[in-house]
Amino acid sequence: MYNDFFGFKSSPFTIAPDPRFLFMSERHRDALAHLLYGIGSGGGFVMLTGEVGTGKTTVCRCLLEQLSSDVRLAYILNPKLNAVELMATMCDELGIGYQAGEKSLKAFTDLLRDYLLDNHEKGLNTVLMIDEAQNLSVEVMEQIRLLTNLETNDKKLLQIILIGQPELQELLAKKELRQLAQRITARYHLKPLNLNETASYIDHRLRIAGLQRPLFKSAAVKKIHQASGGIPRLINVISDRSLLGAFVEKKNAVTEPIVRRAIPEVLGHNHSAVRQNTKGSRLIWFGAITVLLVAVTTYLVMTQYPQQLKEQEVVETTEEPTGNSEQTANRPAEQRLITTNNPEKSNDQVAQELWGDQGWDRSGLTSSRNLFALWGVSYYPYQSSSPCDFAQDYNLSCDTGVADWDYIQQLNRPLNLKFSTKESGVFWGTLKSMEDDSLVLQFGDNEVRMSRKKLNPLWQGEYQLFWKMPDGFVEHTKLGDSGSVVRWLTDAIYDIDQVDITPADRFTKKVEDWLMLFQMENGLVADGILGKHSVILINNNVVTNIPKLLQQRSTNSSSSKYQGDY
Repeated sequence: MYNDFFGFKSSPFTIAPDPRFLFMSERHRDALAHLLYGIGSGGGFVMLTGEVGTGKTTVCRCLLEQLSSDVRLAYILNPKLNAVELMATMCDELGIGYQAGEKSLKAFTDLLRDYLLDNHEKGLNTVLMIDEAQNLSVEVMEQIRLLTNLETNDKKLLQIILIGQPELQELLAKKELRQLAQRITARYHLKPLNLNETASYIDHRLRIAGLQRPLFKSAAVKKIHQASGGIPRLINVISDRSLLGAFVEKKNAVTEPIVRRAIPEVLGHNHSAVRQNTKGSRLIWFGAITVLLVAVTTYLVMTQYPQQLKEQEVVETTEEPTGNSEQTANRPAEQRLITTNNPEKSNDQVAQELWGDQGWDRSGLTSSRNLFALWGVSYYPYQSSSPCDFAQDYNLSCDTGVADWDYIQQLNRPLNLKFSTKESGVFWGTLKSMEDDSLVLQFGDNEVRMSRKKLNPLWQGEYQLFWKMPDGFVEHTKLGDSGSVVRWLTDAIYDIDQVDITPADRFTKKVEDWLMLFQMENGLVADGILGKHSVILINNNVVTNIPKLLQQRSTNSSSSKYQGDY
């Protein structure tokens, strides 16, 4: 109805699974990588769960398009079957002939065993994929588990992928299914889209439909994300109804009020998002009254009791948080906690405290000296080459970029941070260690301890660190490559997971699968390509004599016991 008005070639928000509108967020790509890993891992179960409408079917369709020619797939869409019906359906999907009216589980099992052995001899992989697996009965689940007993000495003959809603996790938690649960080698729960992904999703579908201009205002996108919870199917129906509303009102853009009116039309008046809108309107009035009362109270206090407030302020600004002022004055500079959230202190005053009377490190050379010292290397800034060139003499390399605190903690390396204030300009400092929210930094010769929150106004995310390269390291080492860096990687795989890979100097599919899962477990892009950050995180597991931010740090545990840039 509204396509001609907005200039669409086709409806952008249909809920039909049109492959032209396929949108793969980072979490969808991670889910796909888990399934691909599971198919190539050589047996066991792989499980993908997610709420209704999060895109599990989308991931499955992508998987089907990427299956190699050596995979034979049985895809079961209706899992409300008994054990015999399940086996018959598998045979139908795989093209295995059987007697009409066959009711014997043993007969089906024998047929399937012969088929799997024949595929194995031909170098083929057989995969059973079951959608809506939360609807399986315990009896059928147990029959599926027994199918994984079909194996050779070194490989399971059948790979099983279970896809379902979160209730599938509850089903597998039953005591009688504990043997099956223990055989799951990879799990992934597909979460809804975040706000940025929701905006990208909407823009993507608009572009595919033929519109190249912005159509949804940012406030409208926020409201859609809030009401839909980031679930793509709900994003579609709300966006579709919002476009209809804009068309009726002859508006060339979708605004937040239009979305607000569309939500109850598609979700119903009892939906939590609709109730929240109503509640929010009441809270606005309540909040306005509260603000007015606070303002009146503050005025009365400030006009009637100024002297008492002034005396109290003097006490508060001279009181130490722990101990007395004499103890604090005698405390060494490197042990003082510098407070930067005091409203009376500007960012420039905080920066002045960090540096004291010493010269500022504008170029980062002094901080590089301090960072090299943590590696046991003496660096003389004005007598040596640039820090990155100097690092190569010690088999180190530079990494620079922009990150947040979570990623800095994930890399787990001391590094130099670039700070700036409007008055003081740019300067560098060295982050030496982290403990929860507490940071230990060095500015020239001054060492200070402070929280992330207090440092945030000065740091915009830019960093520089050193990392140790494996012998023969080549950036973007990938499937099909060979050489000493691949041998380093396969040695690391053995150290981490005791997986023996041969030939050890060949980047095989097995190496790629391990690396992709490791990258997923450690928050990296799961592309199966060995880059510097993958190397750093691998070294966190296999090297003991490198400086780290976190002295005691537990590593992530993957379901396959594969773990994760040196």
